[in-house]
Amino acid sequence: LDLEQANKLAELPLHCINIEYPNRLSQTLGGDEDLKSPTTLHPAFYGCFDWHSSVHGHWSLVRLLKSFPNLDDAESIKARLLNNISKENIEAEVAYFHGKHNKSYERTYGWAWLLKLAEELHTWDDDTARQLEANLQPLTDLIAEKYIEYLPKLNYALR
Repeated sequence: LDLEQANKLAELPLHCINIEYPNRLSQTLGGDEDLKSPTTLHPAFYGCFDWHSSVHGHWSLVRLLKSFPNLDDAESIKARLLNNISKENIEAEVAYFHGKHNKSYERTYGWAWLLKLAEELHTWDDDTARQLEANLQPLTDLIAEKYIEYLPKLNYALR
């Protein structure tokens, strides 16, 4: 992968991470009060059609920035990441996972992408990464706890 290809590859997640519709929420509704827009339910990860694809898109941008710090849109990509993965947005994401009907939301595929995003931020030597990692940490901790609780219950591995 060279810089030109990396710039081209960044176009897909840049195009979708802030596109709300179409959207597949895959949530369990407990009542009318659960009917909310994707941006209300998942203010950090509402784009790219579904939650795990949005997380994957954010991971892709971080990975590309980490590998190619001279991307054409590096500064605007960082600004969008900081806007989406803000402390307030992550607090709302954590609250969603604490909801009565969606405790297993995106298990395990989406959880894995969230942890990959956290890992990518943790291993990126950049001031923006430190802020993003700090913002994401409450959700990272929650997903890690959910894995620790869930995995011993399995009789065999799931994909």
